[in-house]
Amino acid sequence: GDTAAWVKSLEEGILKFPGNDYFFANLVDYYTSSNQASKAMEFADRMLSTDANNKLYLYVKAYLYHNMKEYDNAIEFYKKAIAADPEYAEAYSNVGLVYLMKAQDYADKATTDINDPKYAEAQATVKKFYEEAKPFYEKARALKPDQKDLWLQGLYGVYYNLNMGPEFEEIDKMMK
Repeated sequence: GDTAAWVKSLEEGILKFPGNDYFFANLVDYYTSSNQASKAMEFADRMLSTDANNKLYLYVKAYLYHNMKEYDNAIEFYKKAIAADPEYAEAYSNVGLVYLMKAQDYADKATTDINDPKYAEAQATVKKFYEEAKPFYEKARALKPDQKDLWLQGLYGVYYNLNMGPEFEEIDKMMK
């Protein structure tokens, strides 16, 4: 039907106009909203087979892993997108976001009982994820200081959770 033709036109649009995010964004939205992550991944792999170092294709694959909560794979492919384009602020931002999601997931499962011997260990693991997110958000900020949606919320969480007073206060003022 019409949907199949629309999907095909989006796929063709991505290949014809790789710099235009419209086709890619709509295709990924379609696949994810219709629970067809495997089809989206097949398409990403097909695109990568034509151009293995294309930053957009690498980003697509990372984004799909990200949505599937396969965080380590997402980080790997976002980093490959960054290697393809060291100025790719959106990829830096999303690496930071994935580390924050890992921190949140870990914290949700960890003990909150201060007297539990595993408490300190769990807190240290969560802190490590925030420390790993920090340079990626800071790089996104350095690359695109005016695009606050890429780094403001992330740095707020990072600086807050790492008890970085002056840095946190600066970001906190920007949030208001």
